[in-house]
Amino acid sequence: MFTKINLQGNLIVFGIPLLMILSLIAVVKSSFFIPRISPFIIADFLITIPLVYFFLIRKKEISNKTTITVAFLGLAIASFILPKENQEMLVQIRMILLPLVEFFLIGYIIVNGRKIIKKVKESNDDSLDFFDAMQQACNEFLPYGLGNVFAAEISVVYYGLLNWKRRKLQKNEYSYHKDGMATSVILGFLLVVVVEMFVTHAMLKNGNVTASFILAILSVYTALQVIAVLRSLAKRPVYIDVEKKQLVLKFGILANAVIPFDQIKEVDLTTKELPEKTSIKYFSPIGSAGGHNLIIHFQKEIKFSSFYGISKKANSLAVFIDQKNEFKQNLIQHI
Repeated sequence: MFTKINLQGNLIVFGIPLLMILSLIAVVKSSFFIPRISPFIIADFLITIPLVYFFLIRKKEISNKTTITVAFLGLAIASFILPKENQEMLVQIRMILLPLVEFFLIGYIIVNGRKIIKKVKESNDDSLDFFDAMQQACNEFLPYGLGNVFAAEISVVYYGLLNWKRRKLQKNEYSYHKDGMATSVILGFLLVVVVEMFVTHAMLKNGNVTASFILAILSVYTALQVIAVLRSLAKRPVYIDVEKKQLVLKFGILANAVIPFDQIKEVDLTTKELPEKTSIKYFSPIGSAGGHNLIIHFQKEIKFSSFYGISKKANSLAVFIDQKNEFKQNLIQHI
């Protein structure tokens, strides 16, 4: 009975906003649509529907942060369905709203920055670092997906420009960037980006200054991202958390997995190339290019986070660990 009531409640919560969205789409696509009602359509997408949704979820176990997602979804749908000639108000809103949201988020992080850093330094959790703490902080006031993206962007600045202190491995920590191919692959990509920057600089001299300037900014930021990823490899080692009985796999700021010991079936030492059709997945986002020397098999399918917090599933993971023999022996002792 409670399940039935809960199902009906969720149907109302999501059904009413969905019905409103479909109604607006039907109006825009019908012969009754006239340009004069475009501002009202936009207002419904950005204000009315999010407000209705907010009041529907107010007393339910659904995060209020999802209202932001509904508003941005409305912005995206309105941009897609409205004719280009009727999007003048929408363009103005995007120009004003998006920078305001960005400045608000940056301001929030600056104001609460000391708390976040203090949380990292004073935490008794040895597996927690700046990136993990930043994800937790951002996910407190942003929907899960947006929180991970924003945390990743902040971490790019942190690891790329600010954190130059060398990190020493602690007990039960293992590096993965020294002997493998991952560092070389990322350095190669950085070289490509640098070459592209010089090409863009040459374009600035030959005309099309605006486009070339935008490309130059994108190239510089891409280079910063690559540098941040490269430097985060040494800052975020793999960790066997004996106290919490879990294995914490990391690949810089690109991937993360927390696996309880009782979910680990076996650990194989192997560098054999994986066949094309296999259930084994590479933990590293750069795949086979980074190589592997260990395959960890699980009792059942596990979830792990990849680039920008994208969730993936695997029954077995191919990973690279510099001290593979020591790592395997240590892990087997605890599982």
